[in-house]
Amino acid sequence: MEFSLHIFSLITLFGISTGLLLALQLWVLPWGNQKANRLLSLHLANYIVLAVTFVLHLERTDRLSDYHAIFSLQLLVGPLFYFYVQRLTYPEFQWRWSHLWHLAPALLMTLLWQWQLPLNPDSVLKQPCLQASDCDLLYRSRFIHRLAAYISMTLYALASLWILRPHLQRVKAAYSTIEGVTLHWLKILIGCKLLTLVIAVGLEVRALHIHDEWTPASVMSMSPLILTLLVGWFGLQQRKIQLNESRDPSDSSASNTPLQQIPANAEKKYLTSSLSADKAEAIWQQLRDTMAQQQPYLETGLKIADLAQLMDIPSHHLSEVINSFAGQTFYDFINHYRVDEASRLLQDPTQRHLSVTDIGLQAGFNSNSTYFAHFKKRLKQTPRQYRQQHQA
Repeated sequence: MEFSLHIFSLITLFGISTGLLLALQLWVLPWGNQKANRLLSLHLANYIVLAVTFVLHLERTDRLSDYHAIFSLQLLVGPLFYFYVQRLTYPEFQWRWSHLWHLAPALLMTLLWQWQLPLNPDSVLKQPCLQASDCDLLYRSRFIHRLAAYISMTLYALASLWILRPHLQRVKAAYSTIEGVTLHWLKILIGCKLLTLVIAVGLEVRALHIHDEWTPASVMSMSPLILTLLVGWFGLQQRKIQLNESRDPSDSSASNTPLQQIPANAEKKYLTSSLSADKAEAIWQQLRDTMAQQQPYLETGLKIADLAQLMDIPSHHLSEVINSFAGQTFYDFINHYRVDEASRLLQDPTQRHLSVTDIGLQAGFNSNSTYFAHFKKRLKQTPRQYRQQHQA
C-alpha cells in the first residue's frame, strides 16, 4: 500500500492526532459537565473518522467508492453538537428514544449510496456536468449526499444558536457573577462552523467550472484541527453550569427602581400556586432583612442556591419572589446591592487608600467590566468619576 502524503493529508493527520487526544481527555476527565463533555467527545470522534476517511480518499484512489459510504457520518455532526449544547445549557435534559430520529438521515444516506453502486452515468441523482471534459462521475454522484450534509449542518448550527438565546436569562436567574457560564465561546464555535460551511458551498460552486485540489472535502477535512483549537481552549475550561431546574426564569427586564420603593403588593402573575401571596411577601421581607444584616452579596461567587440555603427556602421560590417583587433577575438584584456598597465605599474618606478596582472587589464584583457596566448604568457615571465628585 503506497501513500503519497498529500499536503492536505499531512494537515489532516495533524488535526486527527491532536483531536484524538482531546477526545480522550473529554471522555475520561471528571471536569465540568461530564455527560456534556462525552457528547462533545463523540462529536469530535465523528469528525476524526471523517478526516481519516478523507486521507484514505486522497491516498487510495483505487478504492474510492468503498470509502464514500463512511462520509454519511457527516449527517451526525449536527445532531451530536446539538445534543451537546442541549446537555450543557439544560441540566434537566434527558436522552429519549425519540431522539434517535436525529440519527436516521445518516443511515438513509448510507443505504442510498449502497443502492447507487455501481455508479451509473445516467442516474437522476447525479449532479449535472457543465463541462464535458474532466467531469468526475464519482464526485457528481455524491451531489445529493453533500447537499444533505450542508443542509443538516446548517440547520443544526442554527438550532444550537436558538437554544443559546434564553441561556443568558437562565444564568442570570441563578448566578450573581456570570463570567465563565455565559457560553459565548459556543457562539464563536458555531460561527466558525457556519463560516466553514459557507466556504465549502463556495468551493462547491467553483468546482462546477474549475477542477483542482481545492474541493469542499478538503475544507471539511480540516474541521478537526479547527475544532481542536477552539474546544481545547474553551471546552475543557468550561465549568459545570448549575441552574434552577424547576422552571425557566421569567423574561423580565431589570428595573432601575430603588429596592426600598418597590411596593409590597407586587404582581402575583409570577407566583406559582405553591406560593401564596402572604408567603411571598414574607419571603420578600426576609430577603431584604438578610441582605441588610448578613450582606451575602459581598461573596463574589454567590449563587441563588447559596442564598436560598442561607434563608432555608427553595431556590425556585426565591427566584419567583425576586422576579415578582424586584422586577429583576437574581443577577441584577445582587449587583444592585453591590453597586450600593461600592458607592458607599467610594464616598468613605477612610477608604481613599484603596483603588477603584479594589473597591469593586470589596463590594463583591470579580470583574472590572461587570463592575463598571452596572455602576455606570445605575449612577450614570464611572466609579472614578463618582469618587472624584464626592471627594471634591
